[in-house]
Amino acid sequence: FDMDLSVKPYKSLQQHKGAIRDVCFHPHYPLYASCSDDCSAVVSHGMVYNDLIKNPLVVPVKVLRGHTSSEKYGVLSNVFHPFQPWLFTGGADGDILLYV
Repeated sequence: FDMDLSVKPYKSLQQHKGAIRDVCFHPHYPLYASCSDDCSAVVSHGMVYNDLIKNPLVVPVKVLRGHTSSEKYGVLSNVFHPFQPWLFTGGADGDILLYV
């Protein structure tokens, strides 16, 4: 959000039912991912335009599931591959998953 235009956030994203543990951004693609204690990771497309009159674009692309809950914790960390649009997630269940 732009502090010159408003002190309120542009949009509140409510894509998870549990606590969000990590958010990461892809270095080359307009993608970001968030992971949560609800055992899911959400990949979204985000774009901010140079023209301040246009609103930023935020579109959820895919909800990824595969981890199981361990002591009320789900997916703890996620990171994108440096060149490919692949996502690695690490969960409290002890697994590291790769989504291609």
